[in-house]
Amino acid sequence: MDQAANVLNNALITENQHVYDMLSDLGKSLYYPKGILSQSAEAKKKAYRYNATIGIATEGNRPMYLPVIQDTLSAYEPEDLYTYAPPAGKPELRSAWKDKMISENPSLQGKSIGEPIVTNALTHGLSIVADLFVDQNDPLIVPDKYWGNYKFVFGIRRGARIQTYPLFNENQRFHAEALREAILKEKDHGKAVILLNFPNNPTGYTPTEQEAESIVSVIEECANLGMNLVVMTDDAYFQLFYEDSIKESLFAKLAGLHDRVLAIKIDGATKEEFVWGFRVGFITYASSSPKVLEVLEEKTKGIIRGTISSASHPSQTFILKAIQSPQFVEQKKCQVSNYEKTGQ
Repeated sequence: MDQAANVLNNALITENQHVYDMLSDLGKSLYYPKGILSQSAEAKKKAYRYNATIGIATEGNRPMYLPVIQDTLSAYEPEDLYTYAPPAGKPELRSAWKDKMISENPSLQGKSIGEPIVTNALTHGLSIVADLFVDQNDPLIVPDKYWGNYKFVFGIRRGARIQTYPLFNENQRFHAEALREAILKEKDHGKAVILLNFPNNPTGYTPTEQEAESIVSVIEECANLGMNLVVMTDDAYFQLFYEDSIKESLFAKLAGLHDRVLAIKIDGATKEEFVWGFRVGFITYASSSPKVLEVLEEKTKGIIRGTISSASHPSQTFILKAIQSPQFVEQKKCQVSNYEKTGQ
């Protein structure tokens, strides 16, 4: 194992042994290669005419581009389109998305969460979490009504055992007791990966406040019994809630819940901002330890560097400009209202 990975692992063991134990073998091997940053810094100092160090050609201190492309994107500066975005994403977008997340989930105020890390939309985010935390035969606990692609992302790609429980009880409410039983069946394994997707795909169901509290209580109980739990909230359809349901992500209730619970939020602009083809998503970790958040970000950047290098810079720029617009909130409310009226 590379020394850089050992340094990260030792820091994680010191801060929270349980989170280290949650990592897959691949997750333990991951790190972010610092050489990339030093080479880029050197190029900025010494390249005075053309800079093609990592595949970016510049001229006149600006990225080279074809006018036929720039003509259609003239509202944007070339620097915000043609350069590589950092592996973790455009810093301004990460900050803006975090502010948006806290605004829409007020329960996150004062909680220790990391900066959102940009992914190539939500499926990519889920696959990163699978790579970081799932080994062959690890259980993935999902309700019996779930998005079919989870089988590919976690089962076929990583060898997870997909364990289901009834989503609804006899009263057609969330079956918290079935979730509890499904988790505790894995007690001897010591670890479980739990995926919570609300509004649920395919049913559209979202728990009430009371049901949400019961979900959190079950997870806390199982953690108190010595289980290490990776708990993902797949918030692909965030804000498309029914009137009597919770209005925040369960991530807000799970953040900081227990040292044996690692809460991870997977969300994105895809459906929230009606930009399905832009492919911009985010991973956000929660931990009371800033060092744990730092290590997880480094490992996440490492896997991004080793797969896609970075997500699309133009798409990130478009989303950032939209979020910063004073018309953003009102336009979004109108579109959500139209969707609720028509269902399409």
